[in-house]
Amino acid sequence: MSTLDFDEVLKHLGEWGPYQRTLYFMLVVPACLPAAFLAFNQVFLSAEPEHWCRQPQLDQVARDLDQAQRVHLGSPKSKEKEGDNEYSRCHMYKVDNWTTVYKENGDSWPDHPNTSWEVTACQHGWSYDRSEYRNTLVTELDLVCEYSWWPHTSTSLFYVGSLLGNIIFGNIADRFGRRTAFFMLLFMATFLGVAIAFAPNYTVFTILRSINGLTFPALFQIPFILCQEVMGPAYRTAAGMMLCMFFAVALMILAGLSYLFNSWFQLACVTSFPFISLFSYWFFVPESPRWLLSTGRIDEAEVVVQKIAKWNKKDIPANFIHQMAQKAAQESRESANANTANLSDTMTANTGEDGEKCGLTMSHEADREKTTHVSIFTMLKWGTAYPTSRRNFLLITFNWVANALVYNGLSYYSANLNVSSHLGFFISSAVEVPSYFLGWWVMDKWGRRWILFETMLIGGLSCLSCIFVPAGASAWWTVGLAMIGKFQIACSFAVIYVYAGELMPTVVRSQAMGISSFVAGLGLLAFPYINSLGAINKIIPLLIMGTFSCLGGITSLFLPETLFKHLPNTLEEGESFGTQFAIFSCPSRSGSAEELGPELAGVEKISLREADSSQAAL
Repeated sequence: MSTLDFDEVLKHLGEWGPYQRTLYFMLVVPACLPAAFLAFNQVFLSAEPEHWCRQPQLDQVARDLDQAQRVHLGSPKSKEKEGDNEYSRCHMYKVDNWTTVYKENGDSWPDHPNTSWEVTACQHGWSYDRSEYRNTLVTELDLVCEYSWWPHTSTSLFYVGSLLGNIIFGNIADRFGRRTAFFMLLFMATFLGVAIAFAPNYTVFTILRSINGLTFPALFQIPFILCQEVMGPAYRTAAGMMLCMFFAVALMILAGLSYLFNSWFQLACVTSFPFISLFSYWFFVPESPRWLLSTGRIDEAEVVVQKIAKWNKKDIPANFIHQMAQKAAQESRESANANTANLSDTMTANTGEDGEKCGLTMSHEADREKTTHVSIFTMLKWGTAYPTSRRNFLLITFNWVANALVYNGLSYYSANLNVSSHLGFFISSAVEVPSYFLGWWVMDKWGRRWILFETMLIGGLSCLSCIFVPAGASAWWTVGLAMIGKFQIACSFAVIYVYAGELMPTVVRSQAMGISSFVAGLGLLAFPYINSLGAINKIIPLLIMGTFSCLGGITSLFLPETLFKHLPNTLEEGESFGTQFAIFSCPSRSGSAEELGPELAGVEKISLREADSSQAAL
């Protein structure tokens, strides 16, 4: 493992030159379009339009009646809500002969059904409202009533796959490289997406979707990490926000495609086949030089760095990385020798020769750790020397759970808010774009903690406020409050990716983000069933999601600020985050390297100086 800080290398290469910009905008496409389509096209593939029990005899003899009148005669009322009659979707009036009903009413159809008629479950299938969708998997396979659990279970199983995928591909990215993991993800996502379009039944569809879940959200995260690791600290916030903004645009494109291609097979094809062309990236996307350095592969890092310098028109020596690595190693040895000497003197003074042996053993153990692969469980295991890093990881993971549950829940639920499903989904996606501009500006002014707190709290309160919408009010009141919640939670979800990447050290960054996503995925298993509670009352899912959002906002105040800090590379550097900070502190550019811990002393770093309220440190 190299001790060279790649942020120092970027000062000579350019932190946001033509190379970084080109790579970034190339990776935006696979990070956003396939990932967005993969995760959310099931909103439309398995959409459940309005439906009623089919009455073939009534449809035949009452052709002079329109659909609404036939439904009124053939279906019992399930409930009366907001002044509009709602009819049962799963029960019908059992009438043996509708011609008799017509004749007994004086050769005319009655205005209202006879409530004494026998009610039974649908016996002849269902009739569907085809005004929005030509067909969906639900209408083709009659996945309603006693089979309505299938789409919810399919969505949950997709996120079961994502639980395993985050761990698998996070580990692959840290062990074998970001580039290797990225192309494995792209291959799986594309070809399984094509296979899904030709699924012969819903069981096969669910199995393929579950396997394809392995690639999400790693398909978004790995390109994000690769981009983040080749640019300077000053540009990471903007890059993270822009990437999330492009993801929102991808969701808007999905809404438009689902409107134009309103047959499930057409939509499945158009959201998978075009991405075969992305395999041409094999010739352009490099390995992360930061990762290469962290694993000691200096020769390979030299090749990538020379390429970056050439694109950015920077003049550097042919063995630039080797020179900087030797210099960093020399400084590290001198610092280690000085620390060992000081420790040895102290231990000898206290315990004689035994203390000297202990000091040498500690030094040798530290050297051994730097030459072997570092596992995330080294940081998480209780009793180890990384309690601060462990606390930061657990807090950011809980916030990730709350964000994932609310963001995905509102995204899916936007198609069930009593407006057009395409329009609802489009608005839900469109409100994300300005939220990222807000987060972008605030994150660079007030840091990550405060924007995370504000967005999650206000977003949660707006969802909870839906309970105060009076009965009979326009559906747009609930839609408006839900969209305020989506606006806020989208902003906080973007912050989570930036924040988690900055808190976790390079040696375990992909693993840590993968495990956080894994835990968040456990929450995602529940959101399809939370959304299904909307069949009882459309407010219940919003109340549950609002509560989670508020709790996440409160706990975010206990995370340390990372604004103006360099990325930590080792576990020791990660431990220096948050050792001393105040809950009401604000970041500033002033500070000293010593505030980041002894491991970073002597290296030019920008840190946080706590505000005047820091005397109330935790």
